[in-house]
Amino acid sequence: MIVSFLQRKFANITISMKLYFTVGIMALLVTVELCTLWFAVGTLSSVRSFVNGEGLWSKAQKDAITSLIIYSHSHNEADYQSFRAFLKVPLGDNITRLELQKANPDLRVAREGFIIGRNHPEDVDGMIRLIQRFHSISYLSKAINIWGEAEKNMEQLIGISDKLHQMIQSKSVSQAEIDRVMGQVDILNGKFTRLEDDFSFTLGDGSRWLENIVLRILLTLSLTIATTSILITISISRGIEKGVKSIIDGASQVSLGRLDTRVKVYSRDEIGLLATSFNQMTDTLEHNMRHIRELKETEEKLKKEKERAEASEQTKQLFLAKMSHEIRTPMNAILGFARLLDDSSLEKEQQEFTRIIIKSGEDLLVILNDILDFSRMEAGKITFEDFPFKPRDVVRTVVLMMDAKAVQKGVRLRYHVDPKIPEMIKGDSVRLNQVLLNLVSNAVKFTARGEISISVNCIGETKDTVMIDFGVKDTGIGIPPEKQEKIFESFEQATNDTARKFGGAGLGLSIVKQLIKLQDGTIYVNSEPGLGSDFHVRLTFSKHVNNAKDILPGIIEKSIPEGQGIHILVVEDNMINQMLVIKVLKKQHFETDVAENGLIALEKHEKNAYDIILMDLQMPEMDGYEATRRIRALNNSKKDIPIIAMSAHTFKGEYEHCIEIGMNDFISKPFDTRELYEKIFALLKGDLHEI
Repeated sequence: MIVSFLQRKFANITISMKLYFTVGIMALLVTVELCTLWFAVGTLSSVRSFVNGEGLWSKAQKDAITSLIIYSHSHNEADYQSFRAFLKVPLGDNITRLELQKANPDLRVAREGFIIGRNHPEDVDGMIRLIQRFHSISYLSKAINIWGEAEKNMEQLIGISDKLHQMIQSKSVSQAEIDRVMGQVDILNGKFTRLEDDFSFTLGDGSRWLENIVLRILLTLSLTIATTSILITISISRGIEKGVKSIIDGASQVSLGRLDTRVKVYSRDEIGLLATSFNQMTDTLEHNMRHIRELKETEEKLKKEKERAEASEQTKQLFLAKMSHEIRTPMNAILGFARLLDDSSLEKEQQEFTRIIIKSGEDLLVILNDILDFSRMEAGKITFEDFPFKPRDVVRTVVLMMDAKAVQKGVRLRYHVDPKIPEMIKGDSVRLNQVLLNLVSNAVKFTARGEISISVNCIGETKDTVMIDFGVKDTGIGIPPEKQEKIFESFEQATNDTARKFGGAGLGLSIVKQLIKLQDGTIYVNSEPGLGSDFHVRLTFSKHVNNAKDILPGIIEKSIPEGQGIHILVVEDNMINQMLVIKVLKKQHFETDVAENGLIALEKHEKNAYDIILMDLQMPEMDGYEATRRIRALNNSKKDIPIIAMSAHTFKGEYEHCIEIGMNDFISKPFDTRELYEKIFALLKGDLHEI
């Protein structure tokens, strides 16, 4: 009756509960089995250690007696000391035996004894636990008694050895008397042999007894687990067979298009819930078909939106490229003439201003490159340079660039550089300049009176790196606490009326934070409204090792040869850029001629002898691409004239395209004067000896 009641109860519970119950029972039995196995393996391992220790114990006793016999004939003190050394093994084991027989043994002493007995340190704890757990088992109890009996014989052996040692040391005893004493040793040796045999036999019986016990327990547990699993599995499978078959039949009908099919629900367990869900599914199939049609329409709309977004992104990229080209063209003239001015005779202050113009232009070019590759910037994949630079020069340049504006507002601008800062470090000076210039520009913008201080401090260093804190502190309007995190987001400013009062788009600090984050640095601000703001940027730089291979390109100057006798055709439609290139080339004593477009360039090339052509790409009448193709298509030796492309275009693949149509090299605007000279001579190096 009780069994029947339990069967009904078990049949009414959910399948998941049945499975949980089954898994729980099996897990419990497996856990018991594993614990038993773990205990058995550990115990058998300890028995093995005991057997190994018994071997060491027996061997040490035999070796000791052998050494004593040798000593009785050699009278050599070394043989006696060898005897004493072999005794350490059984004496150490005896220390453990005596300690473990106490009511409250000191396990530290017991471990030391076994280790003296040359047992492996990792086996010692297991051997001690074996004795403590099974000391009342007859096999182990008998083995311990044999062990103790052997130790009594050992005490007699030690007494005889001491007497023998005194006799030999006295040198007044005959060998016959010594041999009589050794007769007692022979008797003890025989006793040792019998005790050792009994000890080994007893340990063997104990091991076999323990092995049989473990095997029986494991076999019983395994059979229990298997039987329980089979019975529960049969019970569950019979209960769900009818429900599953019903659902399969219903699914077959639905697959034939009969959506009015319903399956019978036999129970309230998971199979019953599955059958109910199947019926609900057939109710909603028609509704879902209608939804599928709607989803297809939505998919078409999303596809069109995606195409529109891609077109918008392409337009943005084209716009950025066009804007970059239009800015680079005048920047070419600005930087070119600024460099020419820098090479002329100027006063120290004028030369300093000129170099600031050049530095600012170069920084602007870096920003233009980032704008052109805006998608890469958003993905955090901007590349950073790793060249030596002087951090003091970067800070001083920022101060010189912003000092005039600060003075105009009546604000004092000052800076301090920690003496611990190295003279030279390695990193991206352009990005650092961009960050500091942005922070100082903001400080000047939002400070009406007082001062702005720039601090540069060393806050940590290793053998190869230095961590630097750049601080920009002002006495301006300050930032409310709730806005101090948002100001680093794009198009965010401290307050709603900030843009009206001070202008700006709110992009500066967002760009700064991105640049700092991409260099694994940190930026934070401490500020109170009305009391000013204190921005801090922390970056880690490599220390600069002053050797030749680390010096920046241009620090070791190579001599550039003069250009006398080299005739260059400059193909350029922009009058200012024409003037710039002509002046740069004439400065190195090149002979020059100018063509306003590709068509004129072709005519002049056919009528005159030029050594090289500098070809702009975007020109009216005929662009540089077409002009190059036509030159390469000539049927005479003039088709092989070297051509260098000069363009403000920075499209990806522009260099490869120019090389593909027949140009020999490419230089982007604004160009570096030295780089232009080097490219010209690199292409003409085969003919220089004829000039």
